[in-house]
Amino acid sequence: MKSILIIEDNRKIALALTLRIKSAGYETTTAYDGLTGLDAAVKNPPDLVLLDICLPAGDGFALSERIQTLLPTPTPVIFITASKQPGFRQKANEQGAAGYFEKPYEAKELLAAIQNALDPPGHGSLAPKHETQTCA
Repeated sequence: MKSILIIEDNRKIALALTLRIKSAGYETTTAYDGLTGLDAAVKNPPDLVLLDICLPAGDGFALSERIQTLLPTPTPVIFITASKQPGFRQKANEQGAAGYFEKPYEAKELLAAIQNALDPPGHGSLAPKHETQTCA
């Protein structure tokens, strides 16, 4: 069974994501901040990371870069955010994101992106970038 690491600071959203993703047949692990998420990713590398961009203890873009450098193989990342900050979608694309969703999002679309990222037509890599962007 494929595993998904959910890194989301809003506990209600994290619970909703967990329930929806588990009902689709995936295993989930949840972290509520960047440091805990990084630790979870390193201790038990997931098949995919569902990552909020604005997090306590670090922004999602920097966390995604760090995860990619510490895990043995490239791991697809789908970013989610409530922010409407210009440039976030472009930054996610530059990092090779498997998806980008602004809250609120359609659950069916998110599940389709997860399925596509875990079983893509051609495997891409998420090369780490060194630029960071802050949440505002």
